[in-house]
Amino acid sequence: MILGRRAVLELIESGDIRIDPFDSSALGPASYDVALGCKFRIFDRFEEFIDIRDDSFDPAVYGEVVDTGGGPIEILPGQLVLGITRERITLSNRVMGWISGRSRFARVGLLVHVSSNLIQPGVSNHQILEIVNLSPRPIRLWPGARIAQVVFEEVRGAEEGGADRRYFYQDSP
Repeated sequence: MILGRRAVLELIESGDIRIDPFDSSALGPASYDVALGCKFRIFDRFEEFIDIRDDSFDPAVYGEVVDTGGGPIEILPGQLVLGITRERITLSNRVMGWISGRSRFARVGLLVHVSSNLIQPGVSNHQILEIVNLSPRPIRLWPGARIAQVVFEEVRGAEEGGADRRYFYQDSP
């Protein structure tokens, strides 16, 4: 069941949900708006294909992390970059989340997450965003913009240990 504003506030009070920094104006009736952080991973353009046969991609695929220091970043048409949320979201094993782009950005051709919208129970992460510009024009992104929203759900029959530990405490895209 999706958690409404009152239920989210109760779980924040109990410590089952932590959002740092927390901004009460970002909490809506059934979601919390998260802001874009300052770090981006810009993919290098090269001619070799990416082999997805297993989980271990060559790190060279991902390119370098760029910290804009609060300044904007431009995404060209068709370009994919990894971004990160300003907020760290920490969930107990009783809570999970779904991250979704906001319609105002979708209307100009900006995808905020390509396919990995699940926030596992037990994580403590700045959420990674797979951002793609589908428009025919460059898009300028500003850190601090409320770019996505998180919907929380309670988990029944939760397992101890939480999510895959490889992705437990992400601070960089």
